[in-house]
Amino acid sequence: MSEQSTDIEPLKVYVGWDSREDIAFQVCKQSILDNATVPVEVIPLKQGDLRKEGIYKRDVDAMASTEFTFTRFLVPHLADYKGWALFIDCDFVFLDDIKKLFDQADDKYAVMCAHHDYSPKQLTKMDGQAQHIYPRKNWSSCVLFNCQHIQNGQLNLDLVNNPGISGAYLHRFSWLDDSLVGEFSHEWNWLVGWYEEPQDGTPKALHYTEGGPWFEQYENCDYAYHWYKARISYAESLDLARAEALISADNKRQRLLEKFEVERLKTTTENLVLPDQKKKLVNDFIHYLKDPKGTYYPHEHNWETIMALREPRVAALEPGDDDYGFKPEKKGFLFDEYLEAFVLGADRAKLSSWEKEKNSETTLIIRGLGKESQLALKECMKTGRDYYYIDSGYMGNETTKSKIYHRITKNGLQNTGPIFPRSRKRLEALKYRYTPFKMKGEKILLVPPSDKVMKFWGQETPNQWVVKVSKELKQYTDRPIEVRLKPKRNERIADKNILYAFRDNVYCVVTYNSIAATEALLNGIPAIALGNNAASVLCNSKLSDINNLYTYDEEQMLAYAAHLSYCQFTRREMQDGTAWAILNQKL
Repeated sequence: MSEQSTDIEPLKVYVGWDSREDIAFQVCKQSILDNATVPVEVIPLKQGDLRKEGIYKRDVDAMASTEFTFTRFLVPHLADYKGWALFIDCDFVFLDDIKKLFDQADDKYAVMCAHHDYSPKQLTKMDGQAQHIYPRKNWSSCVLFNCQHIQNGQLNLDLVNNPGISGAYLHRFSWLDDSLVGEFSHEWNWLVGWYEEPQDGTPKALHYTEGGPWFEQYENCDYAYHWYKARISYAESLDLARAEALISADNKRQRLLEKFEVERLKTTTENLVLPDQKKKLVNDFIHYLKDPKGTYYPHEHNWETIMALREPRVAALEPGDDDYGFKPEKKGFLFDEYLEAFVLGADRAKLSSWEKEKNSETTLIIRGLGKESQLALKECMKTGRDYYYIDSGYMGNETTKSKIYHRITKNGLQNTGPIFPRSRKRLEALKYRYTPFKMKGEKILLVPPSDKVMKFWGQETPNQWVVKVSKELKQYTDRPIEVRLKPKRNERIADKNILYAFRDNVYCVVTYNSIAATEALLNGIPAIALGNNAASVLCNSKLSDINNLYTYDEEQMLAYAAHLSYCQFTRREMQDGTAWAILNQKL
């Protein structure tokens, strides 16, 4: 809704503005207006303008990570201490009507916000600024101010501009009694990378607090799709010349369009010298490969006509509505991005479903252990049907926010061997360095797989497995035993990183079939794998071996690491055919 569309008093929304992130502000504003059902006035808090008006006078704070660190607390003054007003950081995108947030305003409170329990894992922010950790972190990033509340009268220009008043005092709302700090749902301040759907709810306003798509290193972060969508909406609101300048200024036109539904396929046949009718047929066929249900790319041709062009020999199974766990829409894809990439790079492949393929003889491409994936895998194992399986890679993902490398195996869930002689070239990209086996640690690290994995292999629950294995180990050793449960992905890039765990006086890793065994070997720690996995070719397989563990020299481990580097691939390598060629020995 336009800011000036009616005579209704508009909702006041003040947005933190930073000279380094104007595009973030513009996209944030656009997302608010696109979803609003009532008039909204979106006001940027520009420090320079506030200084010219004599409103903001604090010295420039070298510790302040943004230009609006302190200016947000001017909101009651700027609103003339009347009504309710919202402050938000510029790195927000709204997915719902902002009126619904204002509707929660309760006059008994002086301020309202999401009461996060948040401790960022990164030491620096998205733009390289130092990350500061303090109580009530991110509470003040989205605040409903009851501007007329008597206690907010204290929040005047003298207080905000007082150099003796610290950021901590303001950001913790210390001018107020705690009873005056109300709470609304964190869904209106959804910290991307911290909260997880569906267990934490559904986001209504995204907050890219650790890095947003306007920074190159975060262009594929979770929920990037929604930011790109709002950015395109913003570009479309401008005149053509300004829109073109916006989209092409940073040379990201194609990457932007690739994030937004049908736009990704608009240029499929632009450069082909073909009649329009044939171009349409080619486009429809590509749509068929990427849209087995015909949901997203409607066309005039029927599926039979399209299929007659080239019947695929390989079918990737899109997940059903189960516990699959992958959210392609978070990154702007209509389908699972890795399955889609592998289809594009494979020989005669398409996207499909288990329902369509269960009675066919087509080779399958399966990712993860969701419900339908498990049905397909068990059927393939039972009948000998060929399949490719995609899951977490063995190396290179330890310190990355998102997984870069994914293992792909043919007719198995792990690359169980043998070790093929491979070039060391791919190891260079992974920056792998041999770590000698020292055998100086004391404790045994038990790493149970997930409950889903254990059920698939017909094993006991992880807890039962831990009890059983611990009991048996104590028959052979009195070494201390520590259990490491698999943390969330956003926790595994910091203090709960597997590499940190290995540094903590570890003698040996014991697992069923987790890739932790492989990670242990690659980092100079012996391992025992009780189930078949990629480490089985080198590690021990019996608990009774605990005092006689296998170790290897540099050449042996480099050969093993090189082999594994050809068992995992990036999305780009899946899409350009590299993965398919290596898996089928065409390179």
